[in-house]
Amino acid sequence: MDIQEFQKKLFAKGKERDFSEMEIFYSSTKSTSVKVVDQEVKNYVITEQGGISFRGLYHNKMGYSFTEKFDEESIDLLVTEAMENAKVIELDDQEELFSGADHYESLTRYSESIAKFPPKDLIAAAFEMENTALAANALVKKVIQSSVAKSEGETIIANTKGLHCQSTYTNLSAGIYLMASDGKQTTTGGEYDFTLKNFADLNVKKVAETAAQEAVAKLGADSIATGNYPIIFRYDTATELINSFISIFSGEVVEKGFSRLQGKLGEKIAGDHITLIDDPWQEDTPGGAAFDAEGYPTKKLALIKDGTLLNFMHNRKTAKKAGAESTGHAAKSGYSGVVSVGPHNVYLKPGQISLADLIEKTDQGILIVELQGTNAGINTVSGDFSLSAIGFLIENGKQGRPINQITVSGNLYELLYQIEDIANDLQIKSTVSSPSIKVRSLTIAGN
Repeated sequence: MDIQEFQKKLFAKGKERDFSEMEIFYSSTKSTSVKVVDQEVKNYVITEQGGISFRGLYHNKMGYSFTEKFDEESIDLLVTEAMENAKVIELDDQEELFSGADHYESLTRYSESIAKFPPKDLIAAAFEMENTALAANALVKKVIQSSVAKSEGETIIANTKGLHCQSTYTNLSAGIYLMASDGKQTTTGGEYDFTLKNFADLNVKKVAETAAQEAVAKLGADSIATGNYPIIFRYDTATELINSFISIFSGEVVEKGFSRLQGKLGEKIAGDHITLIDDPWQEDTPGGAAFDAEGYPTKKLALIKDGTLLNFMHNRKTAKKAGAESTGHAAKSGYSGVVSVGPHNVYLKPGQISLADLIEKTDQGILIVELQGTNAGINTVSGDFSLSAIGFLIENGKQGRPINQITVSGNLYELLYQIEDIANDLQIKSTVSSPSIKVRSLTIAGN
């Protein structure tokens, strides 16, 4: 049974069982992934998964259910389970279904070229990355993993109030992780890239060469004296740091009192040159979306503009509690997930100068290229972080020797004021991105 027929029969059954309003959330994904190690295909995996969640208003209470099957039996089970769920659930805030918007932005996120990309070419690309990495430098001793994957998916949200949103997407990604050694020290390096449209846009040789250069450059690293240093977070580590704290801009987190930004809308929370934007309409981004997980239309939104906190991210429920309108940030981790709040394409507005310029303008400092322990070393409530790091010493405006066995510590809320300069090297590869940033001073624990 296809999804349209299933939806029609499900809503008819729900109406028979006294549901006044009903909604489905359908998602499906198909992916093919290849992993190459030591000139052999170690994994070739094809997966298809998906399902449907159902929610409905039964005697003025919302009930929920979900299934992976699309047959007559599942229709009855979905309705029955949602009915029983509605009878026992106790919620302070009643949810309401959204009837849809007059306009949704048109985004192109599906490519026939990627959907039909041959598996043999995935394998060839994975081998090419491994071979390129091994040939890039004699100190590259082993490619731990060379992987290429393609995926395609579909999302449909429809309800009895007139909402019907549908989107399809494709993605093709390549990543490599490798090891280098000089006989005294062993280091690792990795790189990742993706395309939503055409394999020709994905330079797998560059991905491999970048990872090799990264690993080799870290060889010979040693610690540094404990102290306070100007710090440059390269675009990838800056992204990782900001991503770890993005939840402080969630209306759900703010409402629960887990963000120090509570009550600070309209106030200065960062330097004048700090602007943090969520632009779900930007093409060729992983988080691009015309609607959110509730079918609400998305929009370009400034969270911070010129240092001033302007907005929080809201779904319809958190917006209602805050006396605001939804910003189109309802999120679900798959069809069976609960509705929460999440970013689409948040990025720190880039500056005008290059990373090389940031380094040249620094007499003495540290360039950080790897952060470790972000799961344990970050307190999103207080903003404090203490993370193991790897980087390079900067002396007289030049990148010097590699540094390891150090810990960088600070506080995100304070860091927003301490960012002196922002580079122009923004690379959007996830739902949160940042260019390289220079921070006035942070504590480094070394030897």
